[in-house]
Amino acid sequence: MSEVTVVLSTPLARFTSGETKFHVPAGPFREVILHVYKRHPALRLRVDDGSGALLPFVSVYVGEDNIRDLGSLDTVVAPNSTVMIMSAVAGG
Repeated sequence: MSEVTVVLSTPLARFTSGETKFHVPAGPFREVILHVYKRHPALRLRVDDGSGALLPFVSVYVGEDNIRDLGSLDTVVAPNSTVMIMSAVAGG
């Protein structure tokens, strides 16, 4: 099976029992993120707005590219790619 590596920022790990790196099947980003939510359901409330759109304070990178810059959440995530999901941290 073709997989991608998902890496989560440390603040999101509290919603995944501490897991910050794991693998899910490759495919369109919308499918990749659904696999992430299936593995860690609590993460969905912290990443998307319930309609599938990413929350404004969440950044997702496919390789070095911000998913928002790729023009569509239907962008295909190639096998062996890395998807990094990061949330903003408040404070100073």
